[in-house]
Amino acid sequence: MPDVSRVILDSLGSEGVSVFFMVPGKMINGFMSNYRAAEPGNHPRIAPVIAAAEGGAAAMADGYARAAETFGVVVALDGPGVANAVGGLVNAAADRSPVLLLSGHVPTGFDAHDALQDVTPTGLDIAAMLTPVTSSALQVRDARHPIRYWNRTLRKLVEQPTRPAYLSYAADVLFAETREPALATGSLSGPRVIGDRRDLDRVVSVLNRSGSVAVLLGSHADNKAVRRLMTRLSEVYGIPVGCTVDAKGAFTETHPNSLGVYGYSGNPRAIDLFTRQPPETVLLLGCRPSQWNTNGWDPAIGGARHVIEVTSDLEDLGNFAPGSDTLVWDEESFLRHWESTLRETAEAGPVFSDNARLRERAARTPLHEPLPDADPAHALHPARAVQMLNTWLPDRVCVVDSGNHRSFATHYWTTAVDAGFYSSTSMGVMGWAFGAAIGVSFAREEPCLVITGDGCALMNGMEIQTAVRYGRNIVYAIFDNSSYGATYMNNKQNLPELSVLPGHDWAKFAEAVGANGFRVNSADELDTVLQKIKDVHGVHVLHILVDRDAATPARTYRANLKAFEQAKSGSGA
Repeated sequence: MPDVSRVILDSLGSEGVSVFFMVPGKMINGFMSNYRAAEPGNHPRIAPVIAAAEGGAAAMADGYARAAETFGVVVALDGPGVANAVGGLVNAAADRSPVLLLSGHVPTGFDAHDALQDVTPTGLDIAAMLTPVTSSALQVRDARHPIRYWNRTLRKLVEQPTRPAYLSYAADVLFAETREPALATGSLSGPRVIGDRRDLDRVVSVLNRSGSVAVLLGSHADNKAVRRLMTRLSEVYGIPVGCTVDAKGAFTETHPNSLGVYGYSGNPRAIDLFTRQPPETVLLLGCRPSQWNTNGWDPAIGGARHVIEVTSDLEDLGNFAPGSDTLVWDEESFLRHWESTLRETAEAGPVFSDNARLRERAARTPLHEPLPDADPAHALHPARAVQMLNTWLPDRVCVVDSGNHRSFATHYWTTAVDAGFYSSTSMGVMGWAFGAAIGVSFAREEPCLVITGDGCALMNGMEIQTAVRYGRNIVYAIFDNSSYGATYMNNKQNLPELSVLPGHDWAKFAEAVGANGFRVNSADELDTVLQKIKDVHGVHVLHILVDRDAATPARTYRANLKAFEQAKSGSGA
């Protein structure tokens, strides 16, 4: 008869999860004991990946969840291990990423005894701490119905909007044998139609009668089925498509109908079309109304004759463009219905007759802000470094960290692969990309590029050794401006020691953990290195010295945010 830990691992394998990310610990021996060397034929189908730290493991699980479009799993010793993973869990919660934190804690009977690492209600009560950032936070201290808790957690992981979940078992309960069956969530994770059919018909009628239509895709629409549907609709009916910051890459940016990114550090083409010269109708599909996605809450996004918000998330409804026409509906189901009605409409005559002129007008607006001429007296401009990486490594999935480099990557990196861009956009945890890229690479088995900074490397750079250990194909581009760049730019009046960082040799660090390291001081050197490594499998670390004073391409965002702050101040809010 299987024990509890084996039922859970087998259930994860049945759910299509191929790996979990962990740091070993005594209280999670139940999970590890399923991988005894003497019984390789009986190992669970899901494989363990050992991270350098639990925070890195949480980022890996987050990256895996986003790329695999299922949930990612981190297994950690409760108490110190879970505490180390909390930052990653908070980040996942902010971006609504379904990360499962599995854990083991003190055995039954140890509670109320001042036991080492007691996380039950008689100790630190970790479940209570994690409740605000999870959809479910449960501790199991009874072996009578242990899998019921697992099944409840699975249901929570597929609820919309998705959020992390925490489930911790007493160490002895993990070894308890059980006949309870695990739930299969396949029947729970299909499209969810939760709106009124009359509202659906009304919204679709407005769309189909419009002379011109453009679509802005958000993160709730960033899944494989929706991406394929939207691409087909765009190509058949000539619909221009942009993406919010957190959905960059949901519509491939090399596509001729792509408008690029709308929002923080977005592309002029998208910002111009959606706010200055809008089409008759704008469809906001699955868009989260965050500060970055709305480009600093720019009210001009509501300037089209018809603005329609369709989302599966009630929390977001009507907040992206206040005053818009709203519909609560699953994004995939909506597009399928819209496509079927468009076929019928097209039989009676042309649809979106003004879209050809709309696309021509959009094409006249540059996709990127112009770069200043190269100045030999200054270090390499970060935007030029991004463009060079994009030129030599266009087929890599780009995973971007938090800092000034994120602004340049959002603006100047052009995605050439489906869903080819991942970043943390709501909480902006520094160093996240070091682990997240490893999770992405396991989910997709495609080469990855990380664009990160020296400050981020100080926080989580040790996960480079995890990438080496597991033979990942990842290029880590560390943009070194010798500072916490965003802090430096936001307040240059600070004392230097508050934002300036000491110099480090990240190429030597890379070599110390088994990666290939390259120090890059100029565009010519970067060009040479990229030619050398572009087709070489492995972990490569590029230590790129960049200009600290280069202005980020977020001019319209800064202006909008300033106007928002002034309006709030004037109203007394």
